[in-house]
Amino acid sequence: MKKTTLFKNAVLLLIFFVGSLTAQERIAVIQNGQVLLLDSTTGDIIDPTFIALDAGTPKALIQVADEIWIAYQLADKMERYDLDGNLIATIDTGMDNIRGLSVVNGTEVWVCNSGTNNGAPGEAIIRFDFQGNNLGFFLTTPQSDSPFDIIDNGDGEVYISYSGTSNIERRDYSGAFLGNIVEQGVVNFVQQIEIEEPGVILAAVFSIVSGGNQNGLYRFSETDGSIIDYWSLGNLRGVAKLGNGDILWSSGAGINKLNPDTGVSVVISGVSAQYFGKLNLDGCVTPATPTGDSMQTFVQGATLADIVIDPTDVTWFATEVDAINNTNPLPSNTPLQNGETYYAVNIVNGCLSDPFAVTVTVTLSTTEFNDANFSYYPNPTRDKLMLKHTATITEISISNLLGQNILDLHPQNSDVELDLSFLPKGIYLLTVSASENRKTIKIIKE
Repeated sequence: MKKTTLFKNAVLLLIFFVGSLTAQERIAVIQNGQVLLLDSTTGDIIDPTFIALDAGTPKALIQVADEIWIAYQLADKMERYDLDGNLIATIDTGMDNIRGLSVVNGTEVWVCNSGTNNGAPGEAIIRFDFQGNNLGFFLTTPQSDSPFDIIDNGDGEVYISYSGTSNIERRDYSGAFLGNIVEQGVVNFVQQIEIEEPGVILAAVFSIVSGGNQNGLYRFSETDGSIIDYWSLGNLRGVAKLGNGDILWSSGAGINKLNPDTGVSVVISGVSAQYFGKLNLDGCVTPATPTGDSMQTFVQGATLADIVIDPTDVTWFATEVDAINNTNPLPSNTPLQNGETYYAVNIVNGCLSDPFAVTVTVTLSTTEFNDANFSYYPNPTRDKLMLKHTATITEISISNLLGQNILDLHPQNSDVELDLSFLPKGIYLLTVSASENRKTIKIIKE
């Protein structure tokens, strides 16, 4: 192993170790009128009386920046607490029979609503900003009804679980229906859901399908909704993954912990419980700063969504001040202006990264790169990458996502075969020049 690799691994290990010492990460759960705090690795109870709650069926809780928000299903309200458990404010209008809630796109809180009392819209997702202002709603009918939980997949979509139609569906950040992950009729009454790892959804299933699948804990494929694993555990409400690989689940019988390898489940606390939420009681942990090429070239008509950046689900701003303060975010379809600098921010659970600046050049030429005159394949690739253009490719540069240049070539040919076998696995940026035009593409090396 190279010394540089050893050094990088040591730095990552040090960062992880220091983070483990300083970050007060906990899993919270609502049980018997209290918010309990659990060890995020083992599930052991650390604080059985962190927050005392009102009557009215407190159902779900999440962290919103430096606050904890709790949804009351029957009291038709949300309470906002600071990270020490002190009540800050209550939102008690415009909601009825609310369940799960989630931070969406790093800027809003979306809440599952089912009733029409108290000025509420019925079967819908209600949107709030981080100050508790109601931003409106979108109805979940006719595709589905009675939403029970919602999660942001971190890539421009939310997943919503339902009791009435018993499906798990996909919607974009505008609320538009994109299709089902788990179709209707597979299970009955899905409550809390969580992305266990990329490609796998954990689901707490409350009821039994007549003549079909049982209730319990499910692992579904995030891709096609197929059942990966199933454990018959009763009428589940909540679900959460622990750091040691075990899975927490809750029901009317209490809080439990399942070892998915052995199938053995043990009781942590035998009193009726609701949803789980993951908290960082030290406040915001600054997410990683986005990476990419700080100078990128595009054709006329390109938008912010065309900028090559990692991660892809960043929030864009027109000024550094807006980026730092999370004000006036730009929609992803904002047309790029020649010579302008845009600022990308990685927002995770309401916590902002440092901004990353990208200055763009927009060419007005009508002979730029497009699908008709330029192609590249295969992508991802293990070794060879083919580039084809109707004009002569004069220059190719390869850089990593940190913007560090790796290789410069001057092929002077319209068909170019690149040997990328020397590159480690990862994502790279290729800038291709032809006929005084440039295009930057993202390549995945397997």
